[in-house]
Amino acid sequence: MKLYSFLLLLVLMAIESSAQAVNRFQDEKAIDAFFTYQPGRKRPYILAHRGGPGPADTENAIPTFQKIARVLPDAILEMDVRMTRDSNFVLLHDATLDRESNAVGAVADWSLSDLKKVRLKTVAGQLTDQQMPTFADVLAWNQNRYVLALDVKPGTDPVRVMKEVQNYNAQHSVFVICYSLADAQRVRASFPTLWLAVGVNGIGDLERLETSNLATRLIALTPQKLQPASFYDRLHKLGILSSVGTYGPNQLDEKPLPEATAGYRELLRLGGDIITTDRPQEVSSLF
Repeated sequence: MKLYSFLLLLVLMAIESSAQAVNRFQDEKAIDAFFTYQPGRKRPYILAHRGGPGPADTENAIPTFQKIARVLPDAILEMDVRMTRDSNFVLLHDATLDRESNAVGAVADWSLSDLKKVRLKTVAGQLTDQQMPTFADVLAWNQNRYVLALDVKPGTDPVRVMKEVQNYNAQHSVFVICYSLADAQRVRASFPTLWLAVGVNGIGDLERLETSNLATRLIALTPQKLQPASFYDRLHKLGILSSVGTYGPNQLDEKPLPEATAGYRELLRLGGDIITTDRPQEVSSLF
């Protein structure tokens, strides 16, 4: 029995280590090549929203990231970064602990030491023995193997978050989601080679981008409602990739997969490059 357990452990370690190499994204050339716009691409990038948890998984948690990365080693792992009362960074989607854990109240009102006593719930609401990960935990786990999309929540300084990223020499395996052009410009001033993502909701936003200093190493967060192909073409002429979310009420992720399949494929056909989805494995299987 001991031999079986040992062999199983070796197999699991081999799967984990072979999914992607450590320091796959150790320099700007690697991430630039990963995100280079490719006309006629047959598969979209898959961005696992909140890590891509199923009902029995926890959001924003390393076991969930591991699960998705093993089966989709090119998936982008999205996570939500928040700051604690004592200025540490943890992962949690909501501003409060109520829905996702066995505690209540705002994350910003808790110290890191107290948050370590909190346990996470699954998407279905079942309590687990998992602790809330710190952002540093995730960077140490990743080792530049996968691209991490950092949704730095309001009230958390993205420049400070990026300084934590620098501590792990991980600035070429992440991109930062910014909530305004002003935020994006401030981050870009401190980190000129960093990839950023910013909302581009129409032609007006696109024109502002064209006259800014941001139209390089940029991902456009475009409306969930599909736009005319000319909108995506204009982004692509700037070398900007388009990300489209398919999660949330009345969106594709909420429909049975056979019913939603044509919609996902139409998204890619019109010019959407990145599908941000709650069901990354199922969506990836369609292409």
